[in-house]
Amino acid sequence: MSTKRRSLRFNLENMEELRAWEYLESYRGSKNSAVISAINSYFEPKDDLKETIRETIRECLKDISVAPIKTEVLSEEENDLLDSVDMFLGN
Repeated sequence: MSTKRRSLRFNLENMEELRAWEYLESYRGSKNSAVISAINSYFEPKDDLKETIRETIRECLKDISVAPIKTEVLSEEENDLLDSVDMFLGN
């Protein structure tokens, strides 16, 4: 088995480093695996945030039904707003 070794140091007077140290110290699994996972997550391409938000909204709204309400005719601005929401949700 071929391994490489890397050491880390934490400046506990730096709040960000202190927080990282505390997370690592409180972790009950393999600290090596946690660090490897964190490094890979940091450097791997992120999902398209816009699509993730859309999927989250769709998932949250999938079981919601809206009963039609009889109201007066919508203004052009209200229609534009509803069209924008429909486009955002991909409808």
